[in-house]
Amino acid sequence: MEYTASPPNKPTQAQPAGSAASAEGVLEPRLALVVCDDCSAVHERITLQRGQVARCLRCNASLGRGHVVSVQGMLAFALAALLFFIIGNLMPLVTLELRGVTSETTLAGAIRQTWNTGQPMVAILASATAVMFPLVMIVLRLYVLLPLVAGWLPRGFVPAMHMLRFVTQWSMVEVFMMGALVAIVRSTGLASVLPGMGLFAYGALTLLLTSITAAGLHTLWKLGSELQQARSAG
Repeated sequence: MEYTASPPNKPTQAQPAGSAASAEGVLEPRLALVVCDDCSAVHERITLQRGQVARCLRCNASLGRGHVVSVQGMLAFALAALLFFIIGNLMPLVTLELRGVTSETTLAGAIRQTWNTGQPMVAILASATAVMFPLVMIVLRLYVLLPLVAGWLPRGFVPAMHMLRFVTQWSMVEVFMMGALVAIVRSTGLASVLPGMGLFAYGALTLLLTSITAAGLHTLWKLGSELQQARSAG
Protein backbone atom coordinates (compact mmCIF):
# COMPACT_ATOMS: atom_id res chain seq x y z
CA MET A 1 0.00 0.00 0.00
CA GLU A 2 1.10 3.57 -0.53
CA TYR A 3 2.61 5.10 2.57
CA THR A 4 5.70 7.15 3.36
CA ALA A 5 8.97 7.41 1.50
CA SER A 6 12.69 8.03 1.60
CA PRO A 7 13.87 11.60 1.07
CA PRO A 8 14.63 12.91 -2.40
CA ASN A 9 18.26 13.34 -3.48
CA LYS A 10 17.92 17.08 -3.63
CA PRO A 11 15.73 19.61 -1.83
CA THR A 12 12.26 20.02 -3.23
CA GLN A 13 12.03 23.10 -5.40
CA ALA A 14 9.27 25.62 -4.94
CA GLN A 15 6.37 25.35 -7.35
CA PRO A 16 5.77 28.04 -9.94
CA ALA A 17 3.30 30.72 -9.04
CA GLY A 18 -0.26 29.53 -9.43
CA SER A 19 0.46 25.82 -9.01
CA ALA A 20 1.31 25.26 -5.30
CA ALA A 21 -0.86 28.16 -4.26
CA SER A 22 -4.27 29.18 -5.47
CA ALA A 23 -5.21 32.60 -6.79
CA GLU A 24 -6.06 33.65 -3.27
CA GLY A 25 -2.59 32.64 -2.04
CA VAL A 26 -3.76 29.58 -0.08
CA LEU A 27 -1.28 26.68 -0.15
CA GLU A 28 -2.56 23.39 -1.51
CA PRO A 29 -1.46 19.96 -0.22
CA ARG A 30 1.17 18.00 -2.15
CA LEU A 31 0.10 14.37 -1.93
CA ALA A 32 3.39 13.18 -3.43
CA LEU A 33 5.35 14.59 -0.48
CA VAL A 34 5.53 13.81 3.21
CA VAL A 35 7.22 15.82 5.98
CA CYS A 36 9.22 14.35 8.85
CA ASP A 37 7.47 15.06 12.16
CA ASP A 38 10.78 15.49 14.01
CA CYS A 39 12.94 17.66 11.74
CA SER A 40 10.47 18.85 9.04
CA ALA A 41 12.54 17.41 6.18
CA VAL A 42 10.51 16.94 2.99
CA HIS A 43 10.38 13.46 1.43
CA GLU A 44 8.89 11.88 -1.64
CA ARG A 45 6.13 9.37 -1.03
CA ILE A 46 6.69 5.82 -2.23
CA THR A 47 5.00 2.47 -1.78
CA LEU A 48 6.22 0.35 1.13
CA GLN A 49 5.78 -3.37 1.34
CA ARG A 50 4.51 -4.97 4.51
CA GLY A 51 7.12 -4.76 7.26
CA GLN A 52 9.28 -2.15 5.49
CA VAL A 53 10.13 0.99 7.43
CA ALA A 54 10.95 4.38 5.89
CA ARG A 55 13.30 6.59 7.90
CA CYS A 56 14.36 10.20 7.55
CA LEU A 57 17.90 10.54 6.20
CA ARG A 58 18.39 13.75 8.16
CA CYS A 59 17.42 12.60 11.70
CA ASN A 60 16.71 8.86 11.21
CA ALA A 61 13.22 9.26 12.63
CA SER A 62 10.60 6.76 11.51
CA LEU A 63 8.46 8.16 8.71
CA GLY A 64 6.16 5.19 8.38
CA ARG A 65 5.81 1.45 8.17
CA GLY A 66 4.30 -0.70 5.46
CA HIS A 67 1.18 -2.43 6.79
CA VAL A 68 -2.02 -4.04 5.58
CA VAL A 69 -4.43 -2.28 7.94
CA SER A 70 -6.96 -0.23 6.00
CA VAL A 71 -8.67 2.89 7.32
CA GLN A 72 -11.72 0.76 8.05
CA GLY A 73 -9.47 -1.61 10.00
CA MET A 74 -8.06 1.30 12.00
CA LEU A 75 -11.61 2.34 12.85
CA ALA A 76 -12.44 -1.19 14.01
CA PHE A 77 -9.31 -1.23 16.19
CA ALA A 78 -10.25 2.14 17.70
CA LEU A 79 -13.81 0.99 18.51
CA ALA A 80 -12.49 -2.21 20.08
CA ALA A 81 -9.93 -0.18 22.06
CA LEU A 82 -12.73 2.03 23.45
CA LEU A 83 -14.69 -1.05 24.51
CA PHE A 84 -11.71 -2.65 26.27
CA PHE A 85 -10.82 0.70 27.88
CA ILE A 86 -14.30 0.93 29.43
CA ILE A 87 -14.13 -2.67 30.64
CA GLY A 88 -10.63 -2.17 32.03
CA ASN A 89 -11.72 0.81 34.10
CA LEU A 90 -14.99 -0.65 35.37
CA MET A 91 -13.97 -4.21 36.18
CA PRO A 92 -11.57 -5.28 38.95
CA LEU A 93 -7.89 -5.49 38.07
CA VAL A 94 -7.02 -8.12 40.67
CA THR A 95 -8.64 -10.07 43.48
CA LEU A 96 -6.61 -10.47 46.67
CA GLU A 97 -7.27 -13.20 49.22
CA LEU A 98 -5.42 -13.15 52.55
CA ARG A 99 -6.41 -15.34 55.50
CA GLY A 100 -9.91 -15.80 54.19
CA VAL A 101 -10.47 -12.10 53.50
CA THR A 102 -11.10 -11.29 49.85
CA SER A 103 -10.84 -7.82 48.32
CA GLU A 104 -11.06 -6.51 44.79
CA THR A 105 -9.63 -3.32 43.36
CA THR A 106 -10.25 -1.40 40.16
CA LEU A 107 -7.80 0.91 38.43
CA ALA A 108 -9.48 3.97 39.95
CA GLY A 109 -9.32 2.38 43.39
CA ALA A 110 -5.64 1.54 42.97
CA ILE A 111 -4.84 5.12 41.93
CA ARG A 112 -6.84 6.50 44.85
CA GLN A 113 -5.07 4.17 47.27
CA THR A 114 -1.71 5.25 45.88
CA TRP A 115 -2.66 8.88 46.51
CA ASN A 116 -3.82 8.12 50.07
CA THR A 117 -0.55 6.35 50.91
CA GLY A 118 1.42 9.55 50.30
CA GLN A 119 2.46 9.05 46.66
CA PRO A 120 0.56 11.83 44.83
CA MET A 121 3.03 12.12 41.94
CA VAL A 122 2.85 8.38 41.23
CA ALA A 123 -0.95 8.55 41.31
CA ILE A 124 -1.01 11.53 38.92
CA LEU A 125 1.41 9.88 36.49
CA ALA A 126 -0.54 6.61 36.57
CA SER A 127 -3.86 8.34 35.95
CA ALA A 128 -2.38 10.42 33.11
CA THR A 129 -0.50 7.68 31.24
CA ALA A 130 -2.90 4.79 31.88
CA VAL A 131 -6.25 6.61 31.80
CA MET A 132 -6.31 10.17 30.47
CA PHE A 133 -3.91 10.00 27.52
CA PRO A 134 -5.14 6.61 26.23
CA LEU A 135 -8.75 7.83 26.42
CA VAL A 136 -7.94 11.08 24.57
CA MET A 137 -5.99 9.08 21.98
CA ILE A 138 -8.92 6.73 21.34
CA VAL A 139 -11.47 9.56 21.20
CA LEU A 140 -9.35 11.57 18.76
CA ARG A 141 -8.86 8.48 16.59
CA LEU A 142 -12.61 7.98 16.43
CA TYR A 143 -13.21 11.69 15.79
CA VAL A 144 -10.88 11.56 12.79
CA LEU A 145 -11.62 8.07 11.46
CA LEU A 146 -15.42 8.07 11.53
CA PRO A 147 -15.76 10.99 9.08
CA LEU A 148 -12.84 9.81 6.91
CA VAL A 149 -14.42 6.37 6.49
CA ALA A 150 -17.71 8.09 5.63
CA GLY A 151 -15.90 10.11 2.95
CA TRP A 152 -15.78 13.61 4.41
CA LEU A 153 -13.24 15.72 6.29
CA PRO A 154 -13.98 16.40 9.98
CA ARG A 155 -13.94 19.95 11.28
CA GLY A 156 -10.62 20.82 12.92
CA PHE A 157 -8.85 17.93 11.18
CA VAL A 158 -5.37 19.47 11.35
CA PRO A 159 -5.45 20.45 15.08
CA ALA A 160 -6.93 17.06 15.91
CA MET A 161 -4.11 15.28 14.09
CA HIS A 162 -1.45 17.36 15.86
CA MET A 163 -3.07 16.65 19.22
CA LEU A 164 -3.30 12.95 18.32
CA ARG A 165 0.44 12.83 17.62
CA PHE A 166 1.14 14.47 20.99
CA VAL A 167 -1.05 12.20 23.13
CA THR A 168 0.23 9.09 21.32
CA GLN A 169 3.71 9.84 22.67
CA TRP A 170 2.39 9.94 26.25
CA SER A 171 0.02 7.00 26.17
CA MET A 172 1.93 4.34 28.10
CA VAL A 173 -0.53 1.53 28.70
CA GLU A 174 2.21 -1.02 28.11
CA VAL A 175 4.26 0.48 30.96
CA PHE A 176 1.24 0.22 33.25
CA MET A 177 0.73 -3.41 32.23
CA MET A 178 4.36 -4.25 32.95
CA GLY A 179 4.15 -2.60 36.38
CA ALA A 180 0.90 -4.41 37.18
CA LEU A 181 2.36 -7.80 36.25
CA VAL A 182 5.47 -7.16 38.34
CA ALA A 183 3.29 -6.15 41.33
CA ILE A 184 1.19 -9.31 40.95
CA VAL A 185 4.25 -11.56 40.85
CA ARG A 186 5.76 -9.90 43.91
CA SER A 187 2.48 -10.17 45.83
CA THR A 188 2.04 -13.90 45.30
CA GLY A 189 4.29 -14.65 48.27
CA LEU A 190 2.09 -12.59 50.61
CA ALA A 191 -1.42 -13.36 49.40
CA SER A 192 -3.39 -15.23 46.79
CA VAL A 193 -3.64 -12.93 43.77
CA LEU A 194 -6.05 -13.59 40.89
CA PRO A 195 -5.99 -11.38 37.78
CA GLY A 196 -9.35 -9.75 37.14
CA MET A 197 -11.30 -8.95 34.00
CA GLY A 198 -9.97 -5.40 34.06
CA LEU A 199 -6.36 -6.60 33.77
CA PHE A 200 -7.20 -8.84 30.81
CA ALA A 201 -9.05 -5.94 29.18
CA TYR A 202 -6.00 -3.71 29.58
CA GLY A 203 -3.86 -6.46 28.07
CA ALA A 204 -6.08 -6.47 24.98
CA LEU A 205 -6.06 -2.66 25.00
CA THR A 206 -2.25 -2.69 24.99
CA LEU A 207 -2.18 -4.88 21.87
CA LEU A 208 -4.78 -2.74 20.09
CA LEU A 209 -3.10 0.58 20.86
CA THR A 210 0.26 -0.85 19.78
CA SER A 211 -1.25 -1.94 16.46
CA ILE A 212 -2.92 1.44 15.99
CA THR A 213 0.30 3.32 16.75
CA ALA A 214 2.34 1.09 14.42
CA ALA A 215 0.00 1.98 11.56
CA GLY A 216 1.14 5.60 11.87
CA LEU A 217 -0.63 8.82 10.90
CA HIS A 218 0.58 9.44 7.36
CA THR A 219 -2.21 7.38 5.81
CA LEU A 220 -4.74 9.60 7.59
CA TRP A 221 -2.90 12.75 6.51
CA LYS A 222 -2.94 11.58 2.89
CA LEU A 223 -6.61 10.67 2.94
CA GLY A 224 -7.49 13.97 4.57
CA SER A 225 -5.51 15.84 1.88
CA GLU A 226 -7.32 13.94 -0.85
CA LEU A 227 -10.70 14.80 0.63
CA GLN A 228 -9.65 18.44 1.01
CA GLN A 229 -8.61 18.59 -2.64
CA ALA A 230 -11.82 16.92 -3.75
CA ARG A 231 -13.87 19.41 -1.73
CA SER A 232 -11.90 22.36 -3.14
CA ALA A 233 -12.29 21.06 -6.70
CA GLY A 234 -16.00 20.56 -6.21
